[in-house]
Amino acid sequence: MNRRRALAEIYAALDQARSYEQWLEAAAAHDRFTGADAWRAQDHSPHYDATLLRQERDRLHALRHQGDGLGLARQLDESLARHLGDITAPELYGRALTGTKHLVGAFLDEAEASLRWLVGADVPGVCAADKRLAFQRAWKVYGHSALMLSGGATWGFHHLGVVKALFERDLLPHILSGASTGAMIAAGICSRTDAEIAALFADIDQIRLDGLLRLPLVQALQQGAALDPDQLRAVLDHNVGPATFAQAFAHSGRVLAIAVSPTRTRQKSRLLCHLTSPDVLIASAAMASSALPGLFVPQVLHARDPDGTVRPWVPTERWADGSITADLPKMRLARLFNVNHFIASQTNPHVLPFVRHHGQRGLVPTIAGIAGASVRSQGALVTDLARRATRPSKGPVGRLADRAYNLVSQDYRGDIDIHPQLRPSMLGKLVVNPSRDDLAEFIAEGERAAWPKLAMIRDQTRLGRVFRACLAELSA
Repeated sequence: MNRRRALAEIYAALDQARSYEQWLEAAAAHDRFTGADAWRAQDHSPHYDATLLRQERDRLHALRHQGDGLGLARQLDESLARHLGDITAPELYGRALTGTKHLVGAFLDEAEASLRWLVGADVPGVCAADKRLAFQRAWKVYGHSALMLSGGATWGFHHLGVVKALFERDLLPHILSGASTGAMIAAGICSRTDAEIAALFADIDQIRLDGLLRLPLVQALQQGAALDPDQLRAVLDHNVGPATFAQAFAHSGRVLAIAVSPTRTRQKSRLLCHLTSPDVLIASAAMASSALPGLFVPQVLHARDPDGTVRPWVPTERWADGSITADLPKMRLARLFNVNHFIASQTNPHVLPFVRHHGQRGLVPTIAGIAGASVRSQGALVTDLARRATRPSKGPVGRLADRAYNLVSQDYRGDIDIHPQLRPSMLGKLVVNPSRDDLAEFIAEGERAAWPKLAMIRDQTRLGRVFRACLAELSA
């Protein structure tokens, strides 16, 4: 009984933590109490190849201490694969709250030390330019990480807490995508430098929260949407600023990608970024990505020419909520930016009940996963039949069937998934302007949802961050 009470007190401390330091202290107590500390110290596990990882670590260590730059470079070429020996297996992070096997950390320590040593080492026959090209190639082979922020209406403000938790520990990826509310958050972050992001979180009251304004009934019926787009546009101009995608990338160094959905048949969704749409205003893109049918009318995107003239971008097209077709645009991010590791912050109300148990162990998560997969597969089948039956008409019913199929058939998961806790008090705050207290609660809940994932994110993004730092040093 005392053991059960002690464990309950630890879980209560985890739930009641108001900072990552408090949470980590409770997590360390959990790992000591449950024996997870001892599990971390033992190399063996059926979920990864401990022998291979130990051998690779020892080879890197030996070559570095011998000063063999060419040999070390060759060994790193062979060793630095993201999934070497299955070290990214989710099961390795399901036992201990503070991290995974110490051997994984030891290998990453040696890989980082080797990469940083090569930056300053005098390697025979390799000039500085060649070394920089070699690092660029190695990073391309290793791949990039991205943070994807889903839609979710007002619930999407949880993303601010996720971003805050990552940013404060230098874990925020340099590639962010967003759809709907996630597009607003991603645009606001990627339009700011690190110093400006820190200032934003230090004074969160500078964010305007009055973007949702109901139209008079007659006007709403005439335009087929309930909310005033001019109000949201003004709020986005304030929160995001006037930058284009190219200007935001040049200012912050972060890649911003925003998904928008087409409104016409035979059209495909777009992923707007500094490569595909450099002159498009990011506030305009966030506005279009948030235009959920029924709430906002579809939007025309706007771009700024070099002379400062603002004009419609693809003026014949209207764009709607990015979550409809590309809530988490993994395939396009992979093609455009060589992303092969995805962190997903998911707040969509129609998704959370089916994905929040993904990756968890136990009877309840297993049953929930089976039920969710069944509902998703049946829903995809039914909506596919509906869209095939209505496609010849190309009318409102056909478009509705297409949208339903797109919503059901999407993959809403990443390699690492972050979900807020579903609380009854949230149910009435889905499509309303949040109060200042609501915003603070959303941010705190987003942080709490991110804390248990930080060890996994830290490990799985570590070498990408090292590559980025090494290339910055070589460029300088």
